[in-house]
Amino acid sequence: MRTRHDNPSTAPVETAFLPEEKALLPTVDDERLEQALVEHMERRIGRNPRALRTHVQRILMLHRERDATGCFDALVDLFIVLGPRGRALRANLMQQCLDLLDKREFDFLRRHLDNGIDAATALPETASSLLTLGVSGSANLLADKPASPDNLLQQALTAIGHGNDEAAQRYLEQALEIDPGHELASMELLALYRRNGLRSDFLNTWTRLSSRKLALPEMWAALDKRLASAPRTPKTPRKKKPQESRMSDQTLLQQYHLLPSPAGAFYAISSPRPDAMRRLLLALMDETVTPKITFSDLAEKMEADSEEEVIELLHQAQTLAWIQGFAEPQRIPEQQIAKAMEQLLAPLSAIGKGLLVDWNGFAFASHGIDDETASVLSALATDIAAVERRHADRLRQTLGVSSQGWAAVDAYGASRIGAWPLFVSEHRFLIVLQGEPRLNQPEFVKLLWLLVSRYGGEALE
Repeated sequence: MRTRHDNPSTAPVETAFLPEEKALLPTVDDERLEQALVEHMERRIGRNPRALRTHVQRILMLHRERDATGCFDALVDLFIVLGPRGRALRANLMQQCLDLLDKREFDFLRRHLDNGIDAATALPETASSLLTLGVSGSANLLADKPASPDNLLQQALTAIGHGNDEAAQRYLEQALEIDPGHELASMELLALYRRNGLRSDFLNTWTRLSSRKLALPEMWAALDKRLASAPRTPKTPRKKKPQESRMSDQTLLQQYHLLPSPAGAFYAISSPRPDAMRRLLLALMDETVTPKITFSDLAEKMEADSEEEVIELLHQAQTLAWIQGFAEPQRIPEQQIAKAMEQLLAPLSAIGKGLLVDWNGFAFASHGIDDETASVLSALATDIAAVERRHADRLRQTLGVSSQGWAAVDAYGASRIGAWPLFVSEHRFLIVLQGEPRLNQPEFVKLLWLLVSRYGGEALE
């Protein structure tokens, strides 16, 4: 497996300043630069998943390095971004990497050769794809299909037809998170922002995605000018039309033990502002063992008005790939909480270095970080959190940015040290990671589940 440098400055050249390499297999004399180039390609793919040449370069370079795990991960990312398109290209690259793929990996890719891989597809345990949503259970819980940009767009259009602009906005924003170059999703989301005067939400999305080859940049810039000159009071949302009852899905759901996916778990505790979706996701992490789901129990925990409201939220959560189902009960780790968190932190960083602290600077757990560095990072993270709290309202009002993390970045904007606030009931934590974050891992769900189970007794009240 390819190892990553703990100190990126040892690379002979800062890769962010290199011109784009046009050759499919770049010639590199220095091994350190070769590894730095592969990491640079991963960052490019993260910002622009449609960078097809970069996908191919990454696969070929990893094959030349004889990195079996990296080769499989890179092929998975290509299968995700192309879907059913480019079958010949995918088959050719898969054949070139055949000598590095084991039988299970080859069979997995061969099964998905015709239709591609959905970002919500559960991957083999050893996989660490950049573009996966990190679902390790089943994503097909209800009648709807799991998340993909096209499916999310269709769900958004349906929600708009029912007058549910709030759900439509979630679908469209998630579609652009997966594929920022999706033009139709951009057009519909811009129309929704303009219609409802949602300047803050518009600025938040534009700021977050502008560095990722966002589709129709001129239309985003034009709407920025329009909303800046318009009154900032949002329009009254249209009333929701009655939704068709989906009680028939109860039998299907009773097969599964539900948990949030990594994206759903992060949404649940990334903000102290409660909403119905957060209450649903927190309810799924309220016990140490996943129970069989019943709508009446969920409605009671969430204090929902009706079971139909719970069903509608579950459909939204599945479409967003925020929930996953397991045939067998899932349990949080049984060992001591500090030891469990230490093990769960390791996969969340590209270089295996992470830290969990509270907002007073007390370190609960760390992995790959010595005590002195942990002390420095804890103090830095809590100072950053204090600054963020002081400026949060101003950032939200002037830039529309509801910050979900802060980082020290390199010249390409990639995180070298990042801190993400986590809100569990009345408790506040920070997860601090060195190297690029890998929050789309099953271990991230388990870590947040541990926190909610231990400290979230008041989260649903």
